[in-house]
Amino acid sequence: MRTRRSGILTTLLVLAVTAFIFRCISLQWSSLPYNIDGLSEYRVVEDIIRTEHLDFMAGASHYDSYVVDMPLLGLLVAFSSSFLGVDPLHLCQVVAGLIGAIAVLLAFIIFREHFPSTRGALCVGIVLATVGSFVFASGCVWKETLGFLLVLLALYSFSRRDDVRFRVVMTFSLILLVLTHHYSAVIGLVIVSFALLMDLAVRARRRDSLAKGIPDLITVLVAWSIAVFYYRLIDLPYLDFLSPRTDLYLYLAVAAIMVLIGAKLARGNVRSSRVPLGLVVPVVGALLMVYNYFDPIFPGIPAPAGLIAVPFLAYLILVAPAWEGARIALAVNLQSRPLILSMVLGPLSLIIFAFLRSQDATSHMIIYRTFDFLMIGFAILVGLGFVHIVKGRPKAGVAVGVCLVIVCACTLPIAYNSQELFGVQNHTFDFEYDAVEWFSEHGVESYTSDQRLGETGWRLFDIEYGRGLPYDLREGLSLNESSFYVLEEQWSTNGAQEFPFGVVVVDQETIDELLAETSVFYVGGPTENNIIAFRTL
Repeated sequence: MRTRRSGILTTLLVLAVTAFIFRCISLQWSSLPYNIDGLSEYRVVEDIIRTEHLDFMAGASHYDSYVVDMPLLGLLVAFSSSFLGVDPLHLCQVVAGLIGAIAVLLAFIIFREHFPSTRGALCVGIVLATVGSFVFASGCVWKETLGFLLVLLALYSFSRRDDVRFRVVMTFSLILLVLTHHYSAVIGLVIVSFALLMDLAVRARRRDSLAKGIPDLITVLVAWSIAVFYYRLIDLPYLDFLSPRTDLYLYLAVAAIMVLIGAKLARGNVRSSRVPLGLVVPVVGALLMVYNYFDPIFPGIPAPAGLIAVPFLAYLILVAPAWEGARIALAVNLQSRPLILSMVLGPLSLIIFAFLRSQDATSHMIIYRTFDFLMIGFAILVGLGFVHIVKGRPKAGVAVGVCLVIVCACTLPIAYNSQELFGVQNHTFDFEYDAVEWFSEHGVESYTSDQRLGETGWRLFDIEYGRGLPYDLREGLSLNESSFYVLEEQWSTNGAQEFPFGVVVVDQETIDELLAETSVFYVGGPTENNIIAFRTL
């Protein structure tokens, strides 16, 4: 027993280190927070350390944003920075990596709680530790990273909620989600609500007393009420699509259908079919990706580059063990079915709802943000399928495990090659920080650039900005006189970033002619990609 426990602890340690390293790969290029949202999180941390309370600096770029209304991540990083005596600017990414690694360990523990297979749990850990989309989503310096941890903590506590200690953990996890990240709170509450309703269906099938579910209903209703009250109090605009004035009833209709399907699956044995239904998911997914490549489904949102085919193929390969895992989950362990099904059907209900409501930027956001949370249930199904594939074949287990790592590693470009795939550069480099710091120190109060460089100065040093310079240069439009502008030389090769509308490539000759006719007052950065600030005459 002691040897087995030691083996599990060693596995957890190796998994944690692996997950942490994969989430800190960005540090080799820049020590600053990974992804531009992290710059605002850093400013919140800076304010907390400076003032030692939550009274944020008026007039700052983050003051009127929802970032200050959900300061839990900022508090955590500020405490870590003060405790260790380390500059928060360079600590944020490390703390985010640690949070993401702990979330991976919680998924490992959840699997072990419901299925007695360390191999399967390790498989779950490998998928979540290394698959590109989850590495990015649970490793950036943004609220969603902490949201994953709290959602997984609530899901772990759910199966043990008859113990008052775990009910307290589950309740506080759901409430803290409200103060952490609005969309993480919605998805967390949706998953737990699905699990609760399907659990009640299982209790009814076994003729258990439904009165035992009353504390669960109270817990979930209180958490939902706190979320609705708080987000209305701070006038949060990002959840308007779930307002009674807009699409709330559509979502409730979709969710009701999904709950009924889940309840049916959770209550009884599901007969296997000879029809290869498992092929439906990858086939539909592949067709949607191909269609989106040639004719973007969401107007105004450009399709990803053709290079996305490699990581997408890796995801399709993972569907095979996941489908087998779904069959196993529906055949055994009746008690665990509600929770496992809720991890899949809860997020899936939001994705289907997004496709039904409209094809706009909000639906696009709902789908890609929800997909990150769907990966938790997907990884558990992959783990179950892995256990079935290697059952009774230990040598095959090693080979399949190695193949799993390779397949998951093929998806890493989604996390760290986002500029090539999606036209979005998530790094803020040290030379860019130095540039906007210099602007701030030398009286530049506003400038025009692309979306990324504009937001960098605004989020870090409250410098007002305008975007659209790349469009003006490409179209040959005249620039305003006596105004400040900033560009990077890579605009002529990689293109300027105007998220979410894609990249804009500017001809190098156009840039050279412009700089010859203006007053250049700052040049910095590497020789292959100078950042240049100039003023029109």
